[in-house]
Amino acid sequence: MLVLSVILILKEFDIVDATHFGSLVTGASIVGVVAGVASQSILKDIFNGFFILFERQIQVGDFIVINNEYRGVVEEIGIRSTSIRDWDLKRITIPNGNINSVKNYSKTVMRVVVHVRVSYEENPKKVMDSLEEVCKIMNENFKEYIHISSNHRAGFKVYGITDIEKISIGVKYTITGVVKSERYFSALRDTKLQILLVFRKNNIKIGYPTNINILYKDDDNIFD
Repeated sequence: MLVLSVILILKEFDIVDATHFGSLVTGASIVGVVAGVASQSILKDIFNGFFILFERQIQVGDFIVINNEYRGVVEEIGIRSTSIRDWDLKRITIPNGNINSVKNYSKTVMRVVVHVRVSYEENPKKVMDSLEEVCKIMNENFKEYIHISSNHRAGFKVYGITDIEKISIGVKYTITGVVKSERYFSALRDTKLQILLVFRKNNIKIGYPTNINILYKDDDNIFD
């Protein structure tokens, strides 16, 4: 509108040729539309950036996942964009207006949840005892991972059987542990390693997809 007003004023004082007025107005309209769209995008980035900063959703140094797509350590939080450094050390910059969801893995405490599928042929009692052994190892040998709080039960524990529906794979068992957020990925990695080591020691087989084939003997009298 401002550009159009300026053109109309210039036309009144014969500064702008009336024969070119139509093309000028058309050009001004296009510029106005482009400027309007750009300003909306910029305003959205700024508003989102303001709320990110004001609400302290994330801070420099936090490990986050943005929109379930971009993950890395926060390097810079600006008014218009946020920059993170991913696992490959690439710097990724996302306009704040495009940030729809944020998972922050650096907020004091997190719960490690580890699932493992075991063959149906294995004795459930033996499997549960082995997982209890894994939890004992984690609680005794990896105490630096554990978050101590009156609101959370400290340490790792066996949650139990959580799925028996996928017949072709095996029974799903689950163990959990409340850990310090900065130790989350280390705790997750070491828990899985201990499961494999204890299962190998106790001769417990991990479940995997299997197919059952039924073979019929070729007999001429089979349908008699």
